[in-house]
Amino acid sequence: MSLNSYVDTAGVKRSVDEGRHRDLVGGLWDEIGRLQFEYLANNGLSQSSKLLDVGCGCLRGGVHFVAYLQYGLYYGLDSNESLLIAGYEVELTKLGLQAKLPRQNLVCNTDFDFGSLPSDFDFAIAQSLFTHLPRNHIRLCLHRLAAKMVAGGKLFATFFIVTDDYPYGDAFEHPAGVISFDAADPYHYRFRDILQICEDLPWRAKLRGDWRHPRNQLMVEFERIDDFHRAAHPEQNSERFQSFESAKQLPAGANHYRAYVGPPDRFDFMSGTQFCLLFSLGLRDHHRVLDFGCGSLRLGRLLIPYLQPGGYYGIDPNQWLIADAVRCELGYSVVQLKQPHFDYNSDFRCDVFGDDAKFDFVVAQSIVTHCGEDLAQKLFCEVSKVMGDNGKFLFSVIEDSEPTASPGVDGWVYPGCVAFGVSQLEKSCANAQLKCRRLPWFHPGAVWFIAAREEAALPSPAELRFLSGAVLFDRQFELSRRES
Repeated sequence: MSLNSYVDTAGVKRSVDEGRHRDLVGGLWDEIGRLQFEYLANNGLSQSSKLLDVGCGCLRGGVHFVAYLQYGLYYGLDSNESLLIAGYEVELTKLGLQAKLPRQNLVCNTDFDFGSLPSDFDFAIAQSLFTHLPRNHIRLCLHRLAAKMVAGGKLFATFFIVTDDYPYGDAFEHPAGVISFDAADPYHYRFRDILQICEDLPWRAKLRGDWRHPRNQLMVEFERIDDFHRAAHPEQNSERFQSFESAKQLPAGANHYRAYVGPPDRFDFMSGTQFCLLFSLGLRDHHRVLDFGCGSLRLGRLLIPYLQPGGYYGIDPNQWLIADAVRCELGYSVVQLKQPHFDYNSDFRCDVFGDDAKFDFVVAQSIVTHCGEDLAQKLFCEVSKVMGDNGKFLFSVIEDSEPTASPGVDGWVYPGCVAFGVSQLEKSCANAQLKCRRLPWFHPGAVWFIAAREEAALPSPAELRFLSGAVLFDRQFELSRRES
């Protein structure tokens, strides 16, 4: 078994004293240093970003980041003080960059103790670090780093990766001639190993793959999931962290993810009935679904495990609702496996997932019920932009017999509700180049409508009789068994 050379701090120091610090970190100084910078710059790093370079060594990438970032926004951690000294006193001095980096921004320790560093990094990089570490060391790094990253912050880390079916115990020779191992340095991993390392940690891993690394290390992006630890919000603990049974006694709108979105004793029903409606309308696991106002993943907790990876998209301005639902309903391992997409905009934009994100189904449960005419119209137009050719839009409304039930009501109305007449909904949909139809599917407090671009994508009047949503053997929903 080979030995990680960085553990020999005395040997590292001798090499540094001999001026060989660039060779110690793998050589290819200019090529890999520039590559790191260009990759992060192309993936959102700006001059005002705060960056942590984990395993920064003698600043092969650091010299580029220090030159680019505003004063003091680069931080580095390494297990060898001699490498940090060489980076600061030799490499930065050579380029006249010392004045842009406080020396205390470079921290030396061997156990990923980030305690002295700030807690608001939006970017981190670990280039050629995890290739030298066994999985528990990687997990320790991710665990401790999570406390220092903002929600949505990104860690870009490189790995030697083999296919998931590659035999355990066999060495692997990479195209660049490097040989990696399961249980020796340099280590290789299967992507499923990386997902397991992240299990129960607030990270979502995504394989970005080839990034032109000369030794064939592949890039993995880790996104910091906002897990809202109890200690961070003690004033909210009394309601937010109650058990399922206790939460049933809370009023609708209370500060618990199951109650905030409606009566908590109907949370499971609203999960199941939405899923059943979608399935009855043709939903299959290869489809893409946009859950608008996804909130506490009332629908998402069933859709995310059902859909193929990457098939679920959710929009909600309340990040804490999604975070609590992931923690209590799904678990991070499901999120890692199924790769759902989330956006937290509050301006009713549905095109936030890119131009190629077209949806087979869009669901807006209990959204239009709180929209004035202006917001309802905006929602219909935004949904129309992202629907596939045969896409279907399902939304619930408070229906009124008057043609225009709430004239002149604008903006977001909450906790109150807004009622709409059928002709009013038909007009708003037509303005968005959509056709709509009332569904007979049972809803305990509203009415379901479906909209599509073409009449052929809507259920025919004859087909509507198959869509009742009736619930048997449950007295709470006796009304679902009424004969129309």
